[in-house]
Amino acid sequence: MLIQLTEGALLVVLTVTIHGTVLGWIMWRLQQSPLTSRSLWRDSFLLARIAVWCVLAHLLEITLWAAFYAWQDVMPDIDVAWYFSAVTYATIGYGDVTPPELWRLLASVEGLTGILMCAWSGGFVFAVVTQLQETARAQQTSTEHGRHRPG
Repeated sequence: MLIQLTEGALLVVLTVTIHGTVLGWIMWRLQQSPLTSRSLWRDSFLLARIAVWCVLAHLLEITLWAAFYAWQDVMPDIDVAWYFSAVTYATIGYGDVTPPELWRLLASVEGLTGILMCAWSGGFVFAVVTQLQETARAQQTSTEHGRHRPG
């Protein structure tokens, strides 16, 4: 069990590193183009791009776990390992594919990690939406003050 928890901890560290790197890159990109003078379509497209990058990060993280399962012969092949990893990470848990009893603890660690990474992505998107709203509000206030200036 201790070996499995150690392997799980390493996979968690790698997962968090991948996720943090992708979200850090997105933040860096957002800082390169200030959120000013936006439109509904530009904001929607920005949020869609962020969602795609978050999903790609999740898919890479799922692939990491699946590769580990395949390497350790937990699943019969990489396709089954990837499917199992995806439903475990996303906490869907259909139950049609299950690991051997020895590996169930690691699968639980993956589920907990997936919940955490999905929450992190959700919180990140929420923060971007909040920033977009604050920017729009500040621009609106600035415009209104500019119109009411005595001549």
